[in-house]
Amino acid sequence: MNPAETASAGDGIRFADTADAWGVGFHHRHGGQGEFYMIETVGSGVAAFDYDGDGDDDLLFVDSGEPSPHGGKPGRTTLLRNDGGRFVDVTEASGVQLDSYGMGAVTGDVDGDGDPDLYLTAFGPNRLFLNEGDGTFTAAQQETGAADPSWSTSAALGDVDLDGDLDLYVANYVDFSHDNNVACGRPKSGLRSYCHPDVYNGLADRFYRNEHRRRGERLFVDATAEFGLGEARGAGLGVVITDLNDDRRPDIYVANDMDPNLLFLNRSTGNGLRFADDALLAGTALSRRGEAEAGMGIAVGDIDGNGFEDLVVTHLDRQTNALYSNQGNGLFLEHRFVAGIAEPSLPWVGFGVALADFDLDGDLDLAIANGHVIHDISAQETRNDALGAQPNQLLENRGGRFTEIEDSGISGNRVSRGLAVADFDLDGDPDLVISNCNQRAEVYRNESTRKGEAVQVDLLDRESANPRAIGAVLEMRSRTAVQRRGIRAGSSYLSQSSTTRTFGIAPSANEADDPETVELRVQWPGQGSLQLPGLPIGRRLRVVR
Repeated sequence: MNPAETASAGDGIRFADTADAWGVGFHHRHGGQGEFYMIETVGSGVAAFDYDGDGDDDLLFVDSGEPSPHGGKPGRTTLLRNDGGRFVDVTEASGVQLDSYGMGAVTGDVDGDGDPDLYLTAFGPNRLFLNEGDGTFTAAQQETGAADPSWSTSAALGDVDLDGDLDLYVANYVDFSHDNNVACGRPKSGLRSYCHPDVYNGLADRFYRNEHRRRGERLFVDATAEFGLGEARGAGLGVVITDLNDDRRPDIYVANDMDPNLLFLNRSTGNGLRFADDALLAGTALSRRGEAEAGMGIAVGDIDGNGFEDLVVTHLDRQTNALYSNQGNGLFLEHRFVAGIAEPSLPWVGFGVALADFDLDGDLDLAIANGHVIHDISAQETRNDALGAQPNQLLENRGGRFTEIEDSGISGNRVSRGLAVADFDLDGDPDLVISNCNQRAEVYRNESTRKGEAVQVDLLDRESANPRAIGAVLEMRSRTAVQRRGIRAGSSYLSQSSTTRTFGIAPSANEADDPETVELRVQWPGQGSLQLPGLPIGRRLRVVR
């Protein structure tokens, strides 16, 4: 094992805490009172999405509230409208009120009316809120709103049956209940703590087909068994819907906590839609030693520039985070050590994770939210170096190998969970937001030294009930690189990042070159493509079909 590479913030990537300046004061509350209900240590998530259609991304923080034995008061899941870089709390006016113990969020236009809707996961019934287009949301009926009563964690939206609308996959965790709360930790020594997931059984995930009717209420129908997903059982924490074998059909990848991960390849034929779990053969189910790991968050992106999307999965301390490098032939190679992400993650428990070009040099950097699930881990394991609150991490991509940036500005010790990326201040580079467990959220403005110019792309598909083109693939060609970005609804951990895609265009080494232009190629979801040459850099573009 090579020594971990580190670099100072002077090398380029740097963030500044801007929560106060931007008016973000959300504080997550888990409601624990010493009984150590497992649900208290898992939440919560955050979503960055433009709910009001004004061109900038707003923020939705999921709150948990009180466990029912302690009163059951719901948390205050909070919607913040972005007003030119200053956030305004519009929660009460919006009508978003989760009455379950909150976990995560995913957003997408599920009813095809042009506005992003909101699906919230919970311990207890999940809730679908339909965007009315006037700043308010209306709760869908439980029987048609995919109100899974299990302990749900992450969720993802995608048009997996290629009929033009967004379907829904919900990852469920374990069969914990308040009545079967096991005394974990070291109770004989008076040291109670939260349980490991192996104490409980994993739950079945759920897949919902979208059957929206424009003049009726019907939306989601449980199609888990119908589409071959009945065996999707495990302690699910992360999920993403994206095309992982480049056949233009959305696949589903699930990160399980101490159960093998799942890779459901889309095997659609003329006889209908079916999925097959290919994770073991593909090399994405287990560690390189053949062991199930504590899968939590998922990030997707073409890290090495070979044209295929790779997978980063966050894990417990002493396991190290994983990088499954996509070879483009249905095979993934385990490159956590090759890519340099293993050793920096060794002491930490990773949750939220995202790949984004923070320094605009044309490749994807890595942000990770860390925090232990056991509040007194040092006492439980009698390790002086074990921390409950842990530093978050920023790793810069340097030719396909990551280098941890010291003093990146995001490394204060917190118990972090959800993480999302968006250009909140519309200055061209991606900012960060992190939701912490039972603590105040963090928001970071990107102040990195820019190594290139930005081209930002939004898609609008007027021919589809999926107007934000979830599932589309963008390919940006410049003199220095070919970059691919997918548009997804749901990833990281309990969270969602902006659907605006940012490409960093590095300058040409030849100063005699003409002023830089780029070519954009769009693969629309399902069918159809578009090629746009000669586009200027330093712009934000909207491509409309």
